[in-house]
Amino acid sequence: MKTKARVALAAVAAALAAGCAAPNTAGTTVGLASEGEGGLQQILQTDNARLAKQLEVVDMTVGQTKNGLMKASVKVASRLNKDIGVQSKFVWFDAEGAEIDPDTDPWRPLVLHGKETRTIQGVAPNARAVSFQLRIRAGEKTKWIIK
Repeated sequence: MKTKARVALAAVAAALAAGCAAPNTAGTTVGLASEGEGGLQQILQTDNARLAKQLEVVDMTVGQTKNGLMKASVKVASRLNKDIGVQSKFVWFDAEGAEIDPDTDPWRPLVLHGKETRTIQGVAPNARAVSFQLRIRAGEKTKWIIK
């Protein structure tokens, strides 16, 4: 079964103006959650206004691998003409809404060059996964001093 969902960041961000804070992150969370009877509901949380203005979620595709594991692809585009450093990670949930294997998926650095679109992909760790979130936060600024 393959489900394709399009998410417009600006429209949904306005609907979520009340603001839901994503745990362990200050940024943008996009994903799908189970509605109970097998349906999926789109979820988008924005708790970093600056990052929300810099990035746009262009497309989201959900499917299954040959082994029956849930897989997700999320296209993210930069709205700026300069590089944006962010970190991303997938979080997977079972039918009860419990996070599957928390702390096993690390934050992954991602650099989006000016106006670039990149696809971030993830595969669930096991077949219990029925929903996911892709969390995106501003990247850490690291300055290397070489003497």
